[in-house]
Amino acid sequence: MHDCGTDKLICRCYVVTEGTIRGAIRTHDLRHVEEVTALTRAGGGCSSCWDEIQGILDSVHGKPPGRHVPDGTGLSDAQKRARLVELLDQELRPAFARNGVDVALADVAGDRVMVRFTGEIVGSTSAAFLSLKRWMVEKMTATIGRKMNLVELNVLEALAKTSKS
Repeated sequence: MHDCGTDKLICRCYVVTEGTIRGAIRTHDLRHVEEVTALTRAGGGCSSCWDEIQGILDSVHGKPPGRHVPDGTGLSDAQKRARLVELLDQELRPAFARNGVDVALADVAGDRVMVRFTGEIVGSTSAAFLSLKRWMVEKMTATIGRKMNLVELNVLEALAKTSKS
């Protein structure tokens, strides 16, 4: 990552500066603290810097509406999350498990669903894995009534590893 002009230390656990965080946000269009953490590790230790990271995100993108505010679907992010957790437990996770994959829901924000996949075929271009992800997006979209976008945190983490090499 690059430092983008400011070296104020934000994350003491992983020694991540504000410039590094701003650079990651702009380069990868990050919108959530969890995405910043996945890419830069900032906030991944004690998490005491999450408010500062959110403040940087707000200064770059503007302050997002509160999590309890319904959007065009009539659902708040918390309500969407509850519906998606139920979908995950009842339908998605069993299908993924049959293919040796597990999926964990990290967060829901607007139309973005942040998940982390684990398993042997994760990160591959296996037709089975790609089909499962497409099916997952279709099921989430039908459940919420709005096109939902899958954000794979493990892909962001892999990007972070390669950019540090």
